[in-house]
Amino acid sequence: MSVIAMPSRVPTASPSHVEPTHLDAVSEPKPGAIAADPNAKGAAREAFMWLRQVARDPALPLLSLRVAIEVSQHVDRRKGYAHPSHETLAADLKASRRGVQKALGKLQEQGHLDVQVSRGAGQANRYRLRVWRMARGAV
Repeated sequence: MSVIAMPSRVPTASPSHVEPTHLDAVSEPKPGAIAADPNAKGAAREAFMWLRQVARDPALPLLSLRVAIEVSQHVDRRKGYAHPSHETLAADLKASRRGVQKALGKLQEQGHLDVQVSRGAGQANRYRLRVWRMARGAV
């Protein structure tokens, strides 16, 4: 019977942490840089509230939830709506275009989404998330 010797692990000294020299602790924005949106935190909160609302709706099929997640990622905080095309959503979700259309219709039917239909070739619809406001303490 032969014994295989395992190499011993030799502790190595880790290099001390070095801060990058090109970054300041608090740096001034560069001229022409876009400042962070002051309402970004509120917009993110609204999107999470909306996703929770959609996830808790037992009448929605799974594809509607997946489409809702994807639409929420396309919302322009400044404009307040999303406008991804059906083709974009279908490609991103690896779903059929018709399936995406049905899922969007179900979200609209259940009152989660306002849809402004765009007319004309190459024009995507606009989707506005509808967050339900509940009274404090409501379940």
